[in-house]
Amino acid sequence: MEIIIGSTQPVGPPVLKGIGTNTGMIEAKVLNIRPSRKRQRQLQHGTIERRKKKITSDPSGGRVLVLLIPDGYKLPKGIESGNYRVFLRFVLQRK
Repeated sequence: MEIIIGSTQPVGPPVLKGIGTNTGMIEAKVLNIRPSRKRQRQLQHGTIERRKKKITSDPSGGRVLVLLIPDGYKLPKGIESGNYRVFLRFVLQRK
């Protein structure tokens, strides 16, 4: 029988737990906050719209958050597709 108390982690790459699983809560750090993009201006009379697709505008009172997620492997696959809703909960960090 061998009893080990306080042993160190084995040498090698870190074990990725929960790849592709939805854990529900993911901690992130706010890197930047900026105002939303300006609304598009109306074209002058006689000019032609050359853009193919409709560009959606941001809400006028909105803010854009840039987040850093240290455990990026916890994010669901295909999150960049825009098919996910994200809910934020802010907790004051006590020091």
